[in-house]
Amino acid sequence: MGKSYWLVAVASLVTAVAQADEQGKVYIAPFVGSTHLRIDAGRVYGESDTIRFDSLALGVAAGFRAPFGLIVEVGHSSSTHANIFDDHGDYELTEGYGSVGWAFPLSDVWRLTPRVGRGNWDLSSNHRVLLDGAGERHRTVSGWANFWGVSLSRDLNSVISMGIDFKDVDEEFGHARSGTFMVSFRF
Repeated sequence: MGKSYWLVAVASLVTAVAQADEQGKVYIAPFVGSTHLRIDAGRVYGESDTIRFDSLALGVAAGFRAPFGLIVEVGHSSSTHANIFDDHGDYELTEGYGSVGWAFPLSDVWRLTPRVGRGNWDLSSNHRVLLDGAGERHRTVSGWANFWGVSLSRDLNSVISMGIDFKDVDEEFGHARSGTFMVSFRF
């Protein structure tokens, strides 16, 4: 099943759950932060060492939080590393994902939410040639990967909450670990 079909299926599930339980909340959460990427040795043409760098992460998530704690979420993020001060080149990692989790209330306003999910990723570079698992050269490599994440958020009022989110993904090219600041709007 293609990425767009998978995201539509999860979005449909979120909509169906939201209509079935009017006490739950639908939310949208833009986020910004940093992604630490590790590209394994042998994945960049002409580069014999493992490459590690940080990149700016921007994205948005949308989901449904049931009154009993279940979270169903879809999202999209883009992490960009521009070659300003180093020799690694320009890289961009884009991810579309779906996840499920559980919101554990820590108090009346604080919530801890661990989750697991699956996402489609694309790693591209304007200046470097990437190698896939078979050693073939590409400007963009793609794949699917499972991930885990956890967020800590605080409700500011009945509509807005703010928090931090951590996500860890082992991808075919190496590893991506992100930490982001998010603002969630419920309706």
